[in-house]
Amino acid sequence: MLFLLGALCACSTGGAPVANPANATGDEAPTLLWPPPPQQARIEYLRQFTSPEDLGLHRPFGRKLRKWLAGGDDPRMSRPYAIAGSQSLLVVADPDAALVHVFNTGDKTYRTVSKVGKQKLRSPIGVALGAGRLYIADSALKRVFILDRKLKLRQTLEGFERPTSLAFAEQNQRLYVADTAAHEIRVFDIDGQAVQTIGGRGEQEGRFNFPSHLAVSGGQLVVNDTLNFRIQVLDLDGRPLTTFGKHGVAIGAFAQSKGVAMDTDGHIYVADVRMNMVQVFSPEGELLLAFGSGGNAPGTFDMPAGLAFVDNTLYVADSLNRRIQVFRYLPEKL
Repeated sequence: MLFLLGALCACSTGGAPVANPANATGDEAPTLLWPPPPQQARIEYLRQFTSPEDLGLHRPFGRKLRKWLAGGDDPRMSRPYAIAGSQSLLVVADPDAALVHVFNTGDKTYRTVSKVGKQKLRSPIGVALGAGRLYIADSALKRVFILDRKLKLRQTLEGFERPTSLAFAEQNQRLYVADTAAHEIRVFDIDGQAVQTIGGRGEQEGRFNFPSHLAVSGGQLVVNDTLNFRIQVLDLDGRPLTTFGKHGVAIGAFAQSKGVAMDTDGHIYVADVRMNMVQVFSPEGELLLAFGSGGNAPGTFDMPAGLAFVDNTLYVADSLNRRIQVFRYLPEKL
C-alpha cells in the first residue's frame, strides 16, 4: 500500500486549503487542495449541494403534485447527519426533518422517506445501502427499518436500546448496527436474523463506550468508540485488529468525533464536530492529514457528522451548514 503523504510537518496538517488558480476561470471557484505545496495534493474539493435542484434532480410528477396539494415542498436539508452512497444513489438521514433524502442520479429523481409502512419516522439517524435495500436506523423509535428498491418496508428490526449508525458489508452480506446505549454492535444476516453481538461496555480492545459511527471497507469494520475517544478496527467477525486515538483538541486527537470512512487505499477518515475538520489516518492509526476549519465557505465545516466514500469520492454531511460537501481522494500515482 502506498504511503499517503510521507513525513508530515505542522503546516501540512493545517485546516486552510490551497487554491489552485490555474483551475479557476471566470466566475468559477478555484480548486481547493490539501496539503499545500510542495507536497502532492491528496484531497480536492469538488462541490457542495443543499437540495436536489443542485444535482439536477426532480421529484416524480405524482409525488410532486401530492406534496404541492398538501401545502409546501421544501427539499432542502435541515440537518444532514448520516450519509450512504452507491454509484447512482445517495441517501441522507435528516433527523431534524424526520426523514431520509434519496438522491438518484441514475434516473434523475429525488424522493423522501418520512414514513415506513404506517410508522412515521421520528429521528432517522443512520442509513446504509446494500443488497438492493435501504436500511434506516431511528434512534427515537429504537428500530431499524429495511426497505426495498421501491422504498417499501420489508422488515423491521427491534430490541435495540438506541440504534445509531449502520454499515452493510457486501463481502459477507451482513448488516452491522451500532446500538450506542448498549455499547455493542449487533450483526444481522441478509434475512434480518441476528447472528452476532460484538462488544459490551469496557475499555479493553473489542469493547466499547458509546460506539456511535461505523464504516465497512475491505473486509474491515471501523468503529468510532466515541467515549473511549478512539477508533477501533475489527475484522468482520468482530476480532480487534487496530486501535488508536486519544482525547484532546489538538490535531491527531479526538475532541468529539463522529463519522468514519475508508478510502480505496484503506486510510481512515474521522470527522470531528468540535474541531470542524476531517482527519485522515493510515491503516495503522498514524495521522497523515487534517483538512477543514470552522466556517461556511467551501472546504470549511459547521459540525461535520456523517462520512461516506463511493470509490474515491468522499461525501461529508456538513450538518449545521445544511449541506453535503463533496471531495476527491487523490491516490499517489505510480
